Amino acid sequence: MARNSITGLRVRDTFLEWTTLGSGKKGIEVLAARQVQLDCGPSADGLADPGKRTETIRRQCPDLTGPVTIGLAPGQMLMRVVEFPTTDPAEMADMVKLQVDQFSPFPEDRMAVSCEVLSTTETACRVLIAAVPREQVESLGELFRPLGVTIRRIDAEIMGWWRLLTDHGAIPAQGRHLLLLLEPSGGVWIAVQDGLPQAVKAISPIEGLTPGEYAEELAGDMSALIVSLDLERGVVPVGGLDCWSRDLDTTAIVARLQQELGHTVRQQSLTVLPPLSEGLARRMFVPPFAAHEHAQGKQAVLDLVPVAWRTTATSQLFQKRLILAVGVAIGLWLVGVVGFFVGFQWNRLRLNRLEARLAELQKPADDVRRLQRQIHSFETYLDRQRSALECLREVSAALPKDVDLTSFQFKKGKTISLRGEARDKDPIYDFKKALDKSPMFKSIEMGSTQPSKRKDLTVQTFQMNAQLKEDKP
Repeated sequence: MARNSITGLRVRDTFLEWTTLGSGKKGIEVLAARQVQLDCGPSADGLADPGKRTETIRRQCPDLTGPVTIGLAPGQMLMRVVEFPTTDPAEMADMVKLQVDQFSPFPEDRMAVSCEVLSTTETACRVLIAAVPREQVESLGELFRPLGVTIRRIDAEIMGWWRLLTDHGAIPAQGRHLLLLLEPSGGVWIAVQDGLPQAVKAISPIEGLTPGEYAEELAGDMSALIVSLDLERGVVPVGGLDCWSRDLDTTAIVARLQQELGHTVRQQSLTVLPPLSEGLARRMFVPPFAAHEHAQGKQAVLDLVPVAWRTTATSQLFQKRLILAVGVAIGLWLVGVVGFFVGFQWNRLRLNRLEARLAELQKPADDVRRLQRQIHSFETYLDRQRSALECLREVSAALPKDVDLTSFQFKKGKTISLRGEARDKDPIYDFKKALDKSPMFKSIEMGSTQPSKRKDLTVQTFQMNAQLKEDKP
């Protein structure tokens, strides 16, 4: 089933017809079409029980799924076309209630009512009002709800026929004309004025009547319809009558209607049109009557689905979406947890491998570092440029005449500790300055300078630490 699809459904006691349409690259396409004669079982009233009827449909029509629009037969509905002197939706709703009170024999709380705007002007509009006992609508819900079928709209079969006739180019665009649609199960009169419905009247089935009696009844209905139109809408000559029929011998009917009307009645076959269920489905995609801008952007179409059904459907849809969102969130959370756990275990395994490898390399690395230290020590002691004699020579070259060196301590490759004395401090500082200039030493750290007695002389004793350059750790 295509995502953007709708199924038109025609329901009778023992008969189902449906057509599924979908939006395709070439426009609206027929995806499926079927007619099923329900098996009523050994007894004639085998489908009288709603539960048995539902099970029969489930067994014989397993492919009936998805959203559907159902058409109600003309004999099941009360319909009237009226003119309203307003286009305001609130005022129209009140006027619809008043009209239903006038032509409906049932209390308002027992009726399902809807309307469809057929045409509008700046100050007025033509509206088709439909009313049906609420129990008939509820029975449809009880019949199809157990099947998992979502009823998107409850429409009128007459509007499905109108859709098909319009697409076939069979609706006269000018003047007043009559259309008669007949089937063994009944039919409908449609009065057309300038291409729009002006009045509708249901026709009972032919059961129990001879063709002559049925023709007389239809002639009487036609006369009453014409008189009603003349009284309510003004006297306009009827330009013609088209009799559309299927599975009926309309010879006597056409002859009697021609006699009554005084015009030639054109006979047409409903078999040249697509199934009625297709017309109902087409109305879901392209409604035939587009509300004019004067209707304040409101496009009223016939729909007898109770508000409670829509509320329940919306709630169920919200619950399904909520459950789906929670399921997706939990799924993503589980994926994240599993991914984190797998990543953690993988990193832990890699860490264990690296630690094992490090442990393997630790002893060879320690041996290499120890060997490097030994080599460095050998190089240091073999380096004659930084030997004790070279350092002593450098210190002696910088030693002033007035300074005596009393101690020379050499740490190979590191530092030299010097102790000495002089009669005055100035030669000591001159000695430090001379060592600062020596390229052999990195830095000279001056220690304390203190006076000291030597027999009857006072001398200044000092201490210095010299750090060798290029000293390797």
